[in-house]
Amino acid sequence: MPEKILIIQTAFLGDLILSTSFFHAVKMEHKESEIHVLVNLGTESVLDHNPDITQVWCLDKKKIKKNPFFFLKFIQKLRKEKFDKVYSPHFSYRSSLISFFTKAPIRIGYKESGFSFLHTKLVPRPKQGPHEVEKLFSLLFEPYDFPTGRERRPYLYPSEEDESSYFAKRSKLLKNETGYILIAPSSLWETKRMPEEKFVSVITQILRKRNESVILIGSKADLEIQDHIFRMMKTEPLEIKERERLLSLVGQTSIKELMVWIQNATAIISNDSSPIHFASAFNTPTVMIYGATIPEFGYGSLSDKHRIMQVNGLNCRPCGIHGGRICPEGHFRCMLDQNPVRIFEALEEVIKT
Repeated sequence: MPEKILIIQTAFLGDLILSTSFFHAVKMEHKESEIHVLVNLGTESVLDHNPDITQVWCLDKKKIKKNPFFFLKFIQKLRKEKFDKVYSPHFSYRSSLISFFTKAPIRIGYKESGFSFLHTKLVPRPKQGPHEVEKLFSLLFEPYDFPTGRERRPYLYPSEEDESSYFAKRSKLLKNETGYILIAPSSLWETKRMPEEKFVSVITQILRKRNESVILIGSKADLEIQDHIFRMMKTEPLEIKERERLLSLVGQTSIKELMVWIQNATAIISNDSSPIHFASAFNTPTVMIYGATIPEFGYGSLSDKHRIMQVNGLNCRPCGIHGGRICPEGHFRCMLDQNPVRIFEALEEVIKT
């Protein structure tokens, strides 16, 4: 009987994308094992066609909050699998409980996790310093054995259908073959979003000084941001042929289709959000904009060509691991003091290098 391993990662989409390098490492260390992964419902599509994973389990957090009985039934299903080992990269109380109730004899998690005493082996997880992939690898390796190079970057596998959809949409959307630069102006947390007017300034510089098209990306929830940017762009001093190169895919792509757009982009400019991690998977040149959060939390770009844009010298940064809804200090200087000219220069640097 092959060994059965469960990996619990029910965090945000970006965390799950980064965790794919850990899934790959576990598979390489346990080549004959079955690798099962538990994720938050709605994020599972990024794991489609992943050869390292035997089965994906989806947890509906909203449903179990409303009905604890559903949580018990879900745990019973997991227990029937008779897992030999559980890795818990997610450090919530719920994840520790799920790990414990599988009754797997080996349960590895972080020392800092909720209900950490339920694990059989604990590994320290520093809040700042190492990149998130190093924190993940610490559950499996000693530091001197951490994977390097390509094996640090996420593993995503777009399907032929996703690629066909990309080429069909690209042929309709783009009127030239000079490539495109993606702009991801949103984030789940408001204090991680650079104001739209600064994105407008960066976009204007790209359209005036470079030949690529500029494409906004995001979910349907970001349509208001898209509309605001387009309204402000109307007052920018651009020629018609330059304006025609500003396009949008906001709300028009699935997660898997977005993978292919990011894979084939000349570069991407994004706030501290999941598009950064998609770009890392495909080594796409990246300019990453930090506001409330800091690179030291470990969620920075893993692309070979990348630049980090942040306002230094602010004692209030970071104001939270995920950012927040409003600036606690009331000035929001971490984003209002961002320099669009320097962001454009950073873009040119990652494209040229």
